[in-house]
Amino acid sequence: MTPPEGGFTAWMVVGAASTIMAMSFGMCNSYGIYQTYYEEKFLNTSSNVLSIIGALQACLTYFFALPSTVIMGYLGPQIVVAVGGLLSCLSFMFLSISNSIWQIFIIQGLMFGMGSGLMYIHSTGTTMQYFDKRKALAVGIITAGSSLAGVYWPIGVRNMIERIGFPWANRVIGFIYIPMTIFSACYIKPRLPPTKRKPEENFLRIDFGVLKDWKFQILNVAWFSFMLSLFPGLFFIDLFCLRVGAPRSLQLYSVAIVNAAALVFRIIPGFLADKFGRINLLIPSLLFSGIFPLALWIPANNTALTASFIVLWASATGVPVAVFPAVLGQLFQNTGHYYSYLTFFYIVGGISSLCGPIIAGSFIPRGHVDTTEGFPRLAIFCGVLCLASCAIMIGFRSLYTLSIREKI
Repeated sequence: MTPPEGGFTAWMVVGAASTIMAMSFGMCNSYGIYQTYYEEKFLNTSSNVLSIIGALQACLTYFFALPSTVIMGYLGPQIVVAVGGLLSCLSFMFLSISNSIWQIFIIQGLMFGMGSGLMYIHSTGTTMQYFDKRKALAVGIITAGSSLAGVYWPIGVRNMIERIGFPWANRVIGFIYIPMTIFSACYIKPRLPPTKRKPEENFLRIDFGVLKDWKFQILNVAWFSFMLSLFPGLFFIDLFCLRVGAPRSLQLYSVAIVNAAALVFRIIPGFLADKFGRINLLIPSLLFSGIFPLALWIPANNTALTASFIVLWASATGVPVAVFPAVLGQLFQNTGHYYSYLTFFYIVGGISSLCGPIIAGSFIPRGHVDTTEGFPRLAIFCGVLCLASCAIMIGFRSLYTLSIREKI
């Protein structure tokens, strides 16, 4: 059946999917606030170790695409989303009574990551059933949910910590997750009936044969390289503002500014990608995502340069986050194994999301250090990886056409 490309039900699904993104990656994108708080509270714990908590959140959000897909095959996406939302809600309740790093690892890293992962894949997977020509626009609106949440979560968390303390700040977030979960679970309705297990699929309902698709593997390498560079910037920009001596207003809202800039450049490029070609838009966005850390972050030693980098880098990186999944849908949605492609695509994203912050955290000196030592290496790390992803996608596009004017 032809996707409706809109209508009340379709846009309610988009709204539910956007809410799921706010609950999952919206909170993951805001971990920089927690990173800075933990840096000040646990002075004997290195930045590298603390970054693993946020890396685990992002990793498991992607990695749980596999069990989430398996369970969905039997129970449907609505029940899976409800269970994931409940786990995420409980993680904040338990975090409010946590006093040690190992407890935070288990609760904020593992428990929240699992809950987030159970929900996440259905935000894009279910929505793709309702759109074809407007696919990139729909995905852009969905991913904008994580950016919008990345604006209000950091502001809200930081202000609540200062006014009512860390425990109650997390309890309030847990209570907020309850209506968000109810709305998401009610409206994340699939358009197509569940498919019967195919002979080539195992009991997991996943076709491992998609891993033999070499075009899929090239796309995965580009995705891996980009995602390896994304979360280090998100996690450490708040700490960088603190160490570079930026004004308190910039320190307080740096993570929110990053997500606000990304918000605009996840919706508008979605419309442009549908019109001019998704890969055509992806390549220049990856190029600028690599240039800005090298050109602006390395020499940033004042407020103007720091603020310019934050806005420009966030704007550039917001595009690939929205367009990469749309490219995947464009190439593989009609193969009959789309959920298998999507599952492995997100597993690759999970691995890179775990490795990136851990590697980047090793560049940053431990404790309170009034210096930006280590951040130039972090900027080079982020910039080079994005440029590598750009080069891979240029080669990938050449497999289809050498004409720069052709829509693809």
